[in-house]
Amino acid sequence: MEKCLIIHGHFYQPPRENAWTESIVRQDSAQPYHDWNERINFECYRPNAFARILDQTNRITNIVNNYAHMSFNFGPTLLSWLENYSPVTYRRILEADKLSQERCHGHGNAIAQAYNHPILPLCNARDKVTQVRWGLADFRRRFGREPEAMWLPETAANDDTLRVLIDHGMKFVILSPYQAKRVRRFAIAKVAAKPADSHPTAPPANAPVQVLQSGDWAGVEHGEIDTRQAYRWFDKDAEGHPLVERYLDVFFYDGGLSRGVSFEHLLRDSRNFAQRIDGAFNNNENNSGAAGPRLVSLATDGETYGHHERHGEMGLAHLLHVEAPSRNIRVTNYAEFLAENPPVLEVEIKEGPNGEGTAWSCAHGVGRWVRNCGCRGDGPPEWNQEWRAPLRQALDNLRDDLVTLTLEKGAPLLKDVWEARNDYIDVILSRATIVPDEEKVGKSFAAFIAKHQKHPLSDEERLLVIHLMEMQRQAQLMYTSCAWFFTEISGIETVQVIQYAARAVHLAEYVGGNSPEPKLLADLKKARSNHPEYKTGEGVYKKLVKPSVVSFLRLVNTHAIRTLFAGAPAKEHLYHYALTRTDLEEKRLEDTTLMIGRAEIESGITMEKRAYAFALINKGAGEGVKSFVRRDDGAWNYAEARAALIADFPKLEQEILDTLQQRWGGETFDMRDMLAEERQQVINILLGGRLSEVGEFYAHLYEQHRGLMQALRGLGAALPVELSVPARYTLNQQLREEVAKLHNVTDPEAYKNCLEIGRTAQRLGLQLENQPAAQLFQDMIEQRLQHLFVNGAGKACKEVLTLVDIADRLKLALDETSIQNHIFVILQQRLDGLIDRILAASQIEQEYDCVSNFLGVAFRFNFNIKSYKDRLKPLEQAWSQDPRYWP
Repeated sequence: MEKCLIIHGHFYQPPRENAWTESIVRQDSAQPYHDWNERINFECYRPNAFARILDQTNRITNIVNNYAHMSFNFGPTLLSWLENYSPVTYRRILEADKLSQERCHGHGNAIAQAYNHPILPLCNARDKVTQVRWGLADFRRRFGREPEAMWLPETAANDDTLRVLIDHGMKFVILSPYQAKRVRRFAIAKVAAKPADSHPTAPPANAPVQVLQSGDWAGVEHGEIDTRQAYRWFDKDAEGHPLVERYLDVFFYDGGLSRGVSFEHLLRDSRNFAQRIDGAFNNNENNSGAAGPRLVSLATDGETYGHHERHGEMGLAHLLHVEAPSRNIRVTNYAEFLAENPPVLEVEIKEGPNGEGTAWSCAHGVGRWVRNCGCRGDGPPEWNQEWRAPLRQALDNLRDDLVTLTLEKGAPLLKDVWEARNDYIDVILSRATIVPDEEKVGKSFAAFIAKHQKHPLSDEERLLVIHLMEMQRQAQLMYTSCAWFFTEISGIETVQVIQYAARAVHLAEYVGGNSPEPKLLADLKKARSNHPEYKTGEGVYKKLVKPSVVSFLRLVNTHAIRTLFAGAPAKEHLYHYALTRTDLEEKRLEDTTLMIGRAEIESGITMEKRAYAFALINKGAGEGVKSFVRRDDGAWNYAEARAALIADFPKLEQEILDTLQQRWGGETFDMRDMLAEERQQVINILLGGRLSEVGEFYAHLYEQHRGLMQALRGLGAALPVELSVPARYTLNQQLREEVAKLHNVTDPEAYKNCLEIGRTAQRLGLQLENQPAAQLFQDMIEQRLQHLFVNGAGKACKEVLTLVDIADRLKLALDETSIQNHIFVILQQRLDGLIDRILAASQIEQEYDCVSNFLGVAFRFNFNIKSYKDRLKPLEQAWSQDPRYWP
């Protein structure tokens, strides 16, 4: 019996981007990181791309790509973020799939996922198809091949959902053992011919099969199904001859082991983990009555490996590369196992209450995403989830209203509105970068219009179509499952989907007709919050969603205030919005500044373009800044209004705000209405001068009381906060200034002042917090490691050693993981070659010094370097006996 192991990781984050800017706003709950994607990438996604395997002394012996040896799916919205913000991790994920195809007879580890993670059984038929089509298109773009399977969000499934997967060519699906209802043997008399390039043992994908004889059904509804083999689900509602049926193969993961990984800390001891896996195999015949390979498969949230379980990626790597091979357990993926071991048992799955389906994370079918079923997240015990049902109903009602509007406006323009929506994913993917390539997006949209238009569309009609499609995209995003998973309607995941609903409303207002917002608010009012502050979903909408709305007016206000304080360029991108300032005039009178300008702005998403005029008044240091922004659509003479205000400014200084409101009109804004990241930029500028004054005061206090502080430390006393704060601030500032002078300098003598500052801080018992200095050293070290990788031996080795030594003495917090990744590549791909040259020549001292220095760096960064040192020992012994090399 062959033992086969598959570990599947479901890697996913909900879409977190602001629905208008398509960018994630800083999330304070993710501190010290910008947002939760960044935090979980640091804790999980990147570590799994470079997972450490340690020896018994906890030194690194190998760095592996876990994704190359595990089955996985990544949510499309998460991959889009990784592509832009962690490209190295993103490339490792794609490389892993290619490596797994080489190892597994052409079958890759990656499988697709429904696009933005809705509960598919709760979607209507049309939305199911769109979610699957979008998920498949995203997979093809990234992995460059057809997927063989699709991960169902929360493994939520019913018969209708499985039929959609069959319709789109999927070969198998992964479910919880508790989703199986009953099994029986089946006999296949005839199958269609296999493709010539298929695996020798592979059955034809979704080929018609004739079932002539079946065994008796055996119930497995309590999770007792044998998970060590694949099963086949037949579509009983298939059209045609009743004996000719379509099918989808099903793997049920091992519930006990998967639960152990997620909740019982199995990853903390890979040997014990391997023993548990080994115990799940046995030498009995499988349920078909024929001897064959046994399979143990696990499925968990991918974030378990490093985020939920710290260093879980290391436990997984050790299991896959050390423990499993030592027990003759073959690590494979589902597609390869299925090709070699086609099912012989038929399965039916549970339909759940009201045919809604079942899922792996709800004991009540899919009730968690429909009602207050009893499943809950964190929160006080008195909280309830009665808000779930009215929230879903509110979104269903909005969806249906948007369908009506889409058909009304889109049917006269498009051959098939819903086929157009399915293909719109190509336009979405064309703008996947942070700042979209306008030419690429334009070509993609032009191809989309050419394919789907009923007749040649005017520019106005094209704008209408893209607004309709974007409205429908938001209607998909608003069903992301996390909104219902947790405890409270005001949680960030739920606020996010309500924000997508608000964006859909905004787009619907552009398209025309009555605004859906009043009805949406009335529906949300039925969803009661557990927080008295919000009371209902309507309160959540008004207090947490409305402030996130980004209008063209608000964007122009942001640009205007940045222009005043930060000198914003005349042409800039605010996220996907392209803004061009066509006019600007500024007048100052004592402490008051008047700035008037005009700007054109265009959305990179909807291609909508408008012109605006702004007048901004600032009365000293930013506290009194007000801006007045209005549409410049030709019905108002901007030039005359500007000239009049400029001329009258000296006479109207005291009444300028009232005058602007009367003469300029438009909407009034201030700094609070700026976009958050840009507002913080302006605040930093405004604080700069005052913080400089504070810094000078701190420096004075430090110099004045330095002797006292030294005396206190000499007595073994800790510094009181009144002294430690000025001292730490001053020393941090001094170190920052010294390091800034030394970019790319590696002479240790040049760092005397820096080291003295570090020693002073140590004597005073102060920990310096100097991220800029650490980042500078990080960059210099990694640049030299890259130079070493490309060019081989040279002075870079000694320079790295010097920089690391100085950084250690300054106690700078380097990103050691990143440096280790660079070192490992050199160890794997360059060092043996350098040692070969040294051994062959026997007298290459420069190369030897480089290798010796580099091994010192590798040892400092926790690598086991014994094998390399052993290779050099004969040469070192020979040199020790040669007088030419004696000191």
